[in-house]
Amino acid sequence: MIALTSALALALAGCAGGSAEPTAESAGAQSPGAEGPATEAPAASTPAPGAEPSPGSGAPAEATPLTGVVGTDDDPEAYAIALLDASGAPVESLPAGTYALTFADRSSMHNFRLRGPGVDVATEVAGSDESTVEVTLEPGTYEIVCDPHAGTMRAEIEVT
Repeated sequence: MIALTSALALALAGCAGGSAEPTAESAGAQSPGAEGPATEAPAASTPAPGAEPSPGSGAPAEATPLTGVVGTDDDPEAYAIALLDASGAPVESLPAGTYALTFADRSSMHNFRLRGPGVDVATEVAGSDESTVEVTLEPGTYEIVCDPHAGTMRAEIEVT
């Protein structure tokens, strides 16, 4: 699941023309200084940034739903961008944690990018996208932005 989420995040960042930094997991690297034969689970010891399981009981926590929206229901090409919670209310701050981010990008001239500490996921500009990715947000400031219209379509989200 972690590898799939990381690969999807990298693919989405690449589609938007952005750059995602490779991780040890995505590059197939092993931790330096590791001794002995390789095990079948190196990914569990080197999760990608933004895709770590939550500490605790060992069972993955259920991801809280969020929706990244560009445009409006009435006008998909409108110069509007927002991150919405499960009730549909705009989000300005969030607690750190794992989120299921659903892109509601119905526009062919906008994209939705979420960028912050260890996270950079985006939709493609030249098409619509209705996909979901799982992201782990650490404390810090995150930006939501439409890359082609960054001067007017941007907002910040504080994660505490």
